[in-house]
Parts: sequence; C-alpha cells; structure tokens
Amino acid sequence: MATPPAKRKRADSTSIPQPDPLKIDYLPTILSLEAGTIANLLSDAAHKYSDVALTIIAEKRRFISVEREKAKNDALAQSAKVIDFDHYSKTAWRAINLQYKSMKGSYQYNASFGVQKDVVGCIKTIAKQCSAGASYGTKKSALETLRKIGKTVCMSGGDVIGHEVQIGFQADTSLEDTMYAIVENMTQQERDMVMKGDFGVKMEELVELAEGYCIFGRLNEVVALLEGMEGEPRDSDDLEDDDIGDSKDDSDE
Repeated sequence: MATPPAKRKRADSTSIPQPDPLKIDYLPTILSLEAGTIANLLSDAAHKYSDVALTIIAEKRRFISVEREKAKNDALAQSAKVIDFDHYSKTAWRAINLQYKSMKGSYQYNASFGVQKDVVGCIKTIAKQCSAGASYGTKKSALETLRKIGKTVCMSGGDVIGHEVQIGFQADTSLEDTMYAIVENMTQQERDMVMKGDFGVKMEELVELAEGYCIFGRLNEVVALLEGMEGEPRDSDDLEDDDIGDSKDDSDE
C-alpha cells in the first residue's frame, strides 16, 4: 500500500514582513527625540564607527567656518554703516527747555527727575548703539551729539528743571564716561580726524562751561585722550578763552 504524501506545513498567517533597514526614513523618528537623546546616540555611534566620527568633526569645522564668515561680514557691514544720533540732542533740549515750561516751579521740580532720567536714557542709547566696531561716522556723530547734550545741560540752568538736571549731573558721569569709551575705541587716525574741525574748540568750551557748574568732571580726560595725552587731563587755565554763546538750542552748532 502506497504511503500518503506528507502534508505541507501551513504558512504562519501572523508573520509580518520586516522592512529593509537601509530603506527606512529615520529622520521623522530622530526629529521626535529630545536633543540630549540625539547627542548621546551620536556620541555612541561616533565611538563605534569611525566614519560617523569623521562626519561629525567635518560638520563642526564647517559650522565654525560659516560662523567666522558671518562675523566677518557683520563687522564689515557695521563698519560701513553710519548712525546719526543728532535727534537725541534735540530730544534732550526739548525735555529740559520746552516740555514743562508752562508749569509752576513746584511742578517743574517734580518733573525734573523724569527729565533727568530721559536725558540719561538718550546717553545710554547712544552708548549702546555706538559699539567698538562702529564706523568712524557713527562715532563722530555720537561724540558731537553728546557734546550738544552736555552744552544744553550747562546752558539751561535758568529755570527749575534745568537747575535740577544740572544738580543731577554733578553725581551722574554717564555723559563723559560714554564719550571717553567711544574715544578709547577710536584709532589714532580717527581721533586726529575728529579734531581737525572745530570739535576740539567746542569741547574746550564745554569743559569751561561744565567746570562752572561742577558737572561732567571727566571731560578733561576725554579731551586729553583725543589729543593723544591719555592720563594727562589739562588744567583749565591752559584752555583758551572762547565765547560762550547764548542758551538757545545748540542743535545747529
């Protein structure tokens, strides 16, 4: 009697075909992981596989190169850009001389503290925008604007607000400190250029005015640094006598 043929093994209907690992898109999964987890996985892979380590090193070098080029381009753009700060001198003049002019003395006194804060705010804004890498034009505009603000403070002591602002600047040195920092970041050629016009004469005038009100005590140091005599502020007796002028808006001088 013939032997019956063996039964064929039934296929497992529950088995799932496994995808080819080389054809899986892992990016969505990687992007869903936390940054720390990704860093740990890359670190482990770099220690196990030299090609991964080399790729990471190459990417790091590329990143550094890109950042250096970006910093270089930003510096070039900043050195070519000129910021005009003159409107801050007009803002300070209006705050001191016009904004509260119609008020009575007691109200002006109360308002003077806010005016002092506004003037110092103008100075701090200039300091922030006139960085060490700023263009010569930006630095020159900053110095000229700060000089105008200083003269406005000196010439505006005839009413309550102006007088109180002067008292405030007997202790506050932000104006001359900012000017000194700007000059310190200028090259000697830039300092010589800014002193070629009448800026030096106007600074001497401001020094004399400020001494009369005991304000802006470091202006001598600013002038000395501009003239290449760092650390050797001049005695006021050495300054030439200049016409003081009147107390009008100094924005056009």
